[in-house]
Amino acid sequence: MKIKLSVLLMSFLIQSPQIFAISEGDLLPQLEIKAKDLKSNLDWKGKVAVINFWATWCEACKVELKEMNQEFKSLHDRADAVVGYVSLDKEPEKAKQYLEEAFGKDSALSAKLAHDASFTAADRLGVDSFPMTLVIDKSGKVVKIQRGFKEGEGSTAAIRKAAESL
Repeated sequence: MKIKLSVLLMSFLIQSPQIFAISEGDLLPQLEIKAKDLKSNLDWKGKVAVINFWATWCEACKVELKEMNQEFKSLHDRADAVVGYVSLDKEPEKAKQYLEEAFGKDSALSAKLAHDASFTAADRLGVDSFPMTLVIDKSGKVVKIQRGFKEGEGSTAAIRKAAESL
């Protein structure tokens, strides 16, 4: 019975899409994220990238986005950097509406909004907490991962400093 169960489990794992938890030092895998600015990791090639996974139903995400709007002004203006805000909302319009109401239609957050409603990229990266932010260097290596958010602990500033140091 144990052998049969092991074979069944191995068969399931082999047939499942590649899912893993990304770690600092890993290369960012090829991803497909729907947005005009963030179609795949090829758009980030040769650039410093900050990718934030969030959702409108996550209150900690909303607080973090407010801090990011202030902290990331220098990154939004860098030609060699891209900051992407990947919404995991099932309805992409809900995320767009939230950002426009909270920050304005012309805000950097609204301009860099991407959607992963099916959790394809989130599952592939092992996003296991919300919000979750990745900092990727110009070679595509993940140099920092911030899981979760606690207001006042300086996590947003630490993300900015990690990206600015690249």
